[in-house]
Amino acid sequence: MNDVTSLTIPANLSEWLTLANVLLTATFAGLTFFILRANRAAVGAMREQMADQNRPFVAVTVQVRMGTPVIQLLIRNVGRSPAQNLRLRLDRDFFQFGEQGEGRNLAKQSAFSQPIDCLPPMSELLFDLGMGFKIFESGADPTICPHTFEVSAEYEYGKNKYSEKTHVDLRPYMGTSVPHHPVVEELERVRKSIDNLSGVVKQSANAVIKTQGAEDKND
Repeated sequence: MNDVTSLTIPANLSEWLTLANVLLTATFAGLTFFILRANRAAVGAMREQMADQNRPFVAVTVQVRMGTPVIQLLIRNVGRSPAQNLRLRLDRDFFQFGEQGEGRNLAKQSAFSQPIDCLPPMSELLFDLGMGFKIFESGADPTICPHTFEVSAEYEYGKNKYSEKTHVDLRPYMGTSVPHHPVVEELERVRKSIDNLSGVVKQSANAVIKTQGAEDKND
């Protein structure tokens, strides 16, 4: 009886050890699978982040020209890669400075009617829209210089394609002050001071010449 028991126990122990080994192997395999899956997701997220950081990005903004009331439309590639096969569109006509004519219709300009092969990083397109006080004056025709419009941009880089629409609203610029550069203002003051000094010097020189002429006559 004891001999039979001694033979059965090792056999059962071996089976239990084998089962435990199988379970541990399955557990490690499952953990390895989940780790690989998590790493793959992390790598994918990093690739997407790198692609977003290095992609081209065509930004559409409005600005006021320094020292003037001229409102401008600025289109710039603020991304790190060139925007290839760029196509810009305006959703309505906009006549620059209110001058009606196909040559002054911004929507018909080459940049908005023809594809642009490439817009390199930090390159920009700048368009004068018109004088702010003229665009916003009472009775102005909103179909000539509309206060709101939409600019669409479609472009490519490598295998990726991008499409964006920007709503432009000029109304916040109504009643705003004309921007002035402090350096330019200081130079203007210096120029005026030099002009005044030149006038004083000329007057003094003329006075000296007249005095000298009078003395010569007396002699």
